[in-house]
Amino acid sequence: MNERGSRVLIVDDDADIRSNFADILSDLGYQTTTAEDGAAALRCIRESRFDVVLLDYQMPGMDGASLYREIKKLQPSVAAIMITAWAGSDGAQQAKNAGTWDVLRKPVDIPDLLEKLSRAATAPIVLVVDDDEDFCQSLWQILNLKHFRVALAHSEAEGISQAADSKYQVAIVDLKLGSGDGRKVIRRIHRAIPQARTIIVSGDQKTAADAYEELGDQIVNAVCAKPVDVEQLLTMIESETGRN
Repeated sequence: MNERGSRVLIVDDDADIRSNFADILSDLGYQTTTAEDGAAALRCIRESRFDVVLLDYQMPGMDGASLYREIKKLQPSVAAIMITAWAGSDGAQQAKNAGTWDVLRKPVDIPDLLEKLSRAATAPIVLVVDDDEDFCQSLWQILNLKHFRVALAHSEAEGISQAADSKYQVAIVDLKLGSGDGRKVIRRIHRAIPQARTIIVSGDQKTAADAYEELGDQIVNAVCAKPVDVEQLLTMIESETGRN
């Protein structure tokens, strides 16, 4: 993925900072949107998809860490870079605890910001489709620490919707999605992004073997048994994205 054309949401209560960042990033080919506070940012998130959000920590109404926790509920694949005048304070730790990728001190070193922004915008996206929400959240945290972006879906319908909308490189799909069928999601993924790598997760070896035979090795690239060995799964993801 190239960062040019990536969508960036800039959230800061200082109008001059918002405008300056937007001008710099727009000149570099990013698509930028600005918001003056948390409420405005959440409206933007509900209306459009973004790749990266630049967040001021100290804002009226809702601090940056609290805002990112809300953003993750709506768009978990958005990477966040926190910008604060208090980078050595508890606020920085709160930002890291919320899952932000980096915390930068004001005044911002622009070359450093651009480097971190480029890495976030071009990071591989992993789509996780599983009806076990605790498993999804745990995997989100693990992959986020490895600087993957992660999209989540908890049902067949959500998985099919995400398959059409997300710019992912790897999809991890549970075959049993409540009353839904993970195979339908996998087929939709293959139609939407044929080059995406797909990993099946299943607690039933026979079901996984049957699905692999039915779908074929051009569609399914790996199978991971449940309960999932996270290190094994992470190795698979890194291999499929060329990070190993």
